[in-house]
Amino acid sequence: MRASWRSTVMTVMLGAVFAQGVAAAEPAPQQLQVEAGAQRWTEDLSGGEGTGELVRTRDGLLYEPNGVMRRPEGLSRLTGLYTFPARTLPEAVDTFRPRLQATQSLGTGVEVDVRVRVPGGAWSEWRTATGGEAVRLPRAGTEVQVRLALVADERGRGPVVQELSLEGWREGTDTEQGLQTLAPLTYRVYATREGLVGGTTANGHVIKSNDRFVALPSRRGLASNGGSEYQVRVCYAKTAKCATTSVWDVGPWNTKDDYWNPSSVREMWKTLPQGKPEAQAAYQDGFNGGLDQFGRRPANPAGIDIADGTFWTDLGMSNNDWVDVTYLWTTGGGTTTGLVVDSNNANNDQTKGYIQLTGTSWASSTNVAGYYGSSYLVSPGAAVSEPATFYFYLAAAGTKTVDAWWTAATDRSTAAPFIVTSATGTQLANVKVNQTLNGARWNTLGTWSFPAGWNKVQLSRWVTAGTYVVADAIQVR
Repeated sequence: MRASWRSTVMTVMLGAVFAQGVAAAEPAPQQLQVEAGAQRWTEDLSGGEGTGELVRTRDGLLYEPNGVMRRPEGLSRLTGLYTFPARTLPEAVDTFRPRLQATQSLGTGVEVDVRVRVPGGAWSEWRTATGGEAVRLPRAGTEVQVRLALVADERGRGPVVQELSLEGWREGTDTEQGLQTLAPLTYRVYATREGLVGGTTANGHVIKSNDRFVALPSRRGLASNGGSEYQVRVCYAKTAKCATTSVWDVGPWNTKDDYWNPSSVREMWKTLPQGKPEAQAAYQDGFNGGLDQFGRRPANPAGIDIADGTFWTDLGMSNNDWVDVTYLWTTGGGTTTGLVVDSNNANNDQTKGYIQLTGTSWASSTNVAGYYGSSYLVSPGAAVSEPATFYFYLAAAGTKTVDAWWTAATDRSTAAPFIVTSATGTQLANVKVNQTLNGARWNTLGTWSFPAGWNKVQLSRWVTAGTYVVADAIQVR
């Protein structure tokens, strides 16, 4: 159900192997050229981090997986990833063309993935270019990252890369940058248990007992080893349990099926409805002759694999089954459903809503990705309220639902108190939320009847010392 391998060296920081040493995250100035709107640079082949067996030879960077762990259904071609450090360009770009010098034999190949960090702080999806073609990303940004996907044949013989240079430029308009983060997409798909303890995921993670991650059948949403750039929220109706975890593997069945994307950008199977995995269509409807991308007949309609800890413990699943999956880095393509009050007043219409801080402990941060707008506010816990107060104005009394947005991390409070107070001064609720979970999305606090005037939602910092609370944004709808 996914390309998987066991390597003698599971994760290789090639800079530690090569004589040149590890390259700096920022390229040397002479590596970057800017001409007539196009920016050109060459990646340092000794400065990246890779999965599988990547070897620096006299001829270049060689991918040669010898010891390979395959799933029962197998794959004839094996893919290793090699990711270069992110770099910052002087101007925003959204379109790239790679120039690759590589030696490839029959059954092998090299693809180039690129992504940019978008204005909200999160990464765009990876997009792939082959054969020197230009590739357009969903958004523009100045911080870019490049990744090689090296494909070996069934005997473990891979390509050799001698040089990789890129050209980037801007094709989109400035209006793209004003887009707000919208509700992420959710689809009901069939889930299977990943298992394979001791194996290696597509991003180089070695699978442990009771591990927590998922696999999706496209590396467009594949996070870095240990990273959380691309996360899903999985809910299992039979147990009423949900879990949020990162995408660390590619599968099941296909490797180029980003079924959560619309047909205009879906990599393969563009005639299928958005949200329907190709394996499901092949299994249920005989699509593509009932076969997957590799000519195999799927044994189930799976669109997601779930690691054991998430599958058994977090979701309470005992068998493969249907689940509801929210792809947290995506957006629904509509508009926000209510008034949003951001943690940065520069982003607010302050005649309708604004934020006010008490005390001096609140600090603006962008350290954890997935924040709403341009940043978030964070404060350490202490035995004092000193709240961040989100005010919102209602011209007439009404019943409203209030949502909150935060960035999740392990050092967050598990009982961050959101205090909801009416314009007349009546406390309507004190809702405690677990900010270690469910970040980068709207989370409903509740629904209340509010009078006309300035109502408010306060986030207090009166939580356990050593933990933090995050005030990012609220939505009133």
